[in-house]
Amino acid sequence: MSNPSLRIARAGKEIGVHALDEVRRRLAAGELVATDHYWMPGMAAWQTLAQLPGPVRRLPFPRPVEKEAGFVDGLLGRQDSHAGLIRLWDLLASAPQECLVDEAALAAIDAEVGYVVRKRCRKELQAWYRQSVEAYLSDRYFAPEEKDNLQNLERTFGLTSAETLELHGDAFASYFNIGFQTCMLRDIPLEEKGREIALLTRLVPLPAARIAEIQKPVLSRYFDQRAAAIAQQDDGDEIMEPGAVDGLLAEARQLGVDLPSMLPVLTDRLRAGKQIWSLYRAPLREVPCDLDLGSEGCFWTREVDFAQNKRVTVRRSYGGFGTSIKIWGPIRYRSGSYDVERQTEDQVVKVDTGTLVFTSKRVIFTGSRKSFNFKLTKVLDVTSYANALVIDKDTGGDAIFFFPTGQAEAAVILRRLVKQAKG
Repeated sequence: MSNPSLRIARAGKEIGVHALDEVRRRLAAGELVATDHYWMPGMAAWQTLAQLPGPVRRLPFPRPVEKEAGFVDGLLGRQDSHAGLIRLWDLLASAPQECLVDEAALAAIDAEVGYVVRKRCRKELQAWYRQSVEAYLSDRYFAPEEKDNLQNLERTFGLTSAETLELHGDAFASYFNIGFQTCMLRDIPLEEKGREIALLTRLVPLPAARIAEIQKPVLSRYFDQRAAAIAQQDDGDEIMEPGAVDGLLAEARQLGVDLPSMLPVLTDRLRAGKQIWSLYRAPLREVPCDLDLGSEGCFWTREVDFAQNKRVTVRRSYGGFGTSIKIWGPIRYRSGSYDVERQTEDQVVKVDTGTLVFTSKRVIFTGSRKSFNFKLTKVLDVTSYANALVIDKDTGGDAIFFFPTGQAEAAVILRRLVKQAKG
C-alpha cells in the first residue's frame, strides 16, 4: 500500500509535509489535532484531519439482500442472481488482496449458484464499480491504493478497460479538472507545482489524450495571461522582450508542459513577438543587393508578386429557368429567359513578379513587365497580412506585394526606415 505525503496546516499556515502513516501516528499521539488541516494534489480545498479517511477502506458498496430463487430460476435449477452477488461480496470482504478475487474462486461460485455471475450480474457489478468510484472521490482524496482497488475490481468483475473508462471517465475528468486548476493557482515554486501536477496526472486513471484535453483550456488561460503581461505595443505590433519569452517557455517546461504541442498558436505568437522585438530594438543592418544603389543602403530584398486594386467589369446572368433542345444537326431550340448584366467591382489583380527592395530612401520594385520606385516620405501606412504586405502611399493607390512568409518582418523594417526618412 502506498504512503502519500500530505501538507499539514494549522491556523492558516503550513507547518509541514508528512507521510500519511506519520500523520495518523502524530494525530493519535496528540502532536496533531483534529482541527488541523491537510491537503494533497487532487483536493479542491484543505480539509480538517477529522475528515481524514481511516487506514482501511473496503467495499464501498453494500452487501446484497438475500432472496429466494424465483420460478424460472427454480425450473432451471439455479439460485437467484442475488445469491451469486452475495457470495462474491463475501469473498471480496475477506480477500487477502483488497478488491481482488482469483479466477478459481469465481469459478467455484459459478458452479455453486448454477450460472456465470460475471455474465448474469454484469449490470449490478458495473453499479458496484460506479459506487466505488463515487465513494473514493467523495472526499476529494483519491489515494494510490484506491486506484489499485479499482484495477482489482476491474479484474474481479471481468470488466474491460473501455467499460471502466465509460463508468468512471466523467467523474475522474471532473476530479482532475478541479485538482489541476487548484495546483495551477497555488502560490508555490514552479518546480514544486510541476511535481504536484505530475503526481495528480499519474494518479488519475484517464488516457493521456483526455488529460491533455482537460489541461488545454486551463493552460491556455494561464499562459495567455502570462503572455499579455510581457507583451508591449510598438507602432501597432505586439513585441516581447526575448528574455521574458525564454522565461515563459522555461516556466512551461518546469510545469511539465510541452507548449509547442499543447498550444501551438500561443507558441507562434511568442516566437513572433520575440522576433519582432529584435527587429524593432536591434540596429538595422544592410543586406546584399544586385541593384546599384549608390549611397543608399539596402536593408531588405525579396522576390515577390506585385498586385494592384483595379476596377474590373464582369458579366453576370440573372436569367430565369431555360432549356436548350437539339432539333436536328446543329439546330437547337432554346426556351426560357436569359438576361446578362455588366457590373464593375474592385479586385486585387496580379500585375507582375519581380524583386522588391527597401533602401534608406526608397521602395523599389523591378519586374519583367513593370518597374517603379517611390520615396519613403510618400508612405502613409504599412500593413502586413497572412500572405501580403500593403503599402499605402499619398498618391497612386496602394502597392500590394504577395509572398508566403516574412511579412511581419518586412513591415517592421519598412516602418523603421519610413520613420528615419521622415525624421
